[in-house]
Amino acid sequence: MPIRLDERLSLIANLVDYGAVADVGCDHGKLSYFLVSTDRASKAIATDISAPSLKKARELALENGVTDILETRLGDGLSPVSSREVDTVIIAGLGGDVISSILAGARQEGKEFSHFLLSPNTHPEKVRAEIVRCGHRIVFDDTLACAGKVYTVIKTEEGEETLSDDEIKYGKFFRTSENFKRELEREIQNKKNILEKNFSEELNGKVEDLERLLATLKAL
Repeated sequence: MPIRLDERLSLIANLVDYGAVADVGCDHGKLSYFLVSTDRASKAIATDISAPSLKKARELALENGVTDILETRLGDGLSPVSSREVDTVIIAGLGGDVISSILAGARQEGKEFSHFLLSPNTHPEKVRAEIVRCGHRIVFDDTLACAGKVYTVIKTEEGEETLSDDEIKYGKFFRTSENFKRELEREIQNKKNILEKNFSEELNGKVEDLERLLATLKAL
């Protein structure tokens, strides 16, 4: 059965470098199934804390005869996955607080993985800070619009890295990202719309800071 992914999950799938993957918080398992059914991954371990969601992922694997390469495991975060059991850990669709907590928990348990593919719904800066603590470096970091929302997608590999405060906050490649500039312009306009209805010195100061940042980026 063919699976159609949205723009965000399609980008994540295209960033997978084959090998075995763990899809943490897999929901109904569509990304895991897509990866193994299109030979983008050799094996997928789909995990979720929700038994009903995991049941649907298991049914999807059974219906399509891929239970030998798509395994489902019930559990919180990376607790069901052993160190080095997979090449790439995918965590998408959760808040940055939760994703950074999952990464920190695995780090404290001494678990290691070659790549992380992360797409936080909120607080990407917390995820980037934890990536550095995990001994990983960022090789892809950008935003994209999907279904009326803006998402961050980050890919890492093993290797020490130091990020500046701005890189933690805005993204490693924010200086050269056209997507970031577009979203920055949109954020500035949204804040200006709010100011027109309810002026505040604090928000006005934030707008001025963002406008200075945008001007600096456009001058590069």
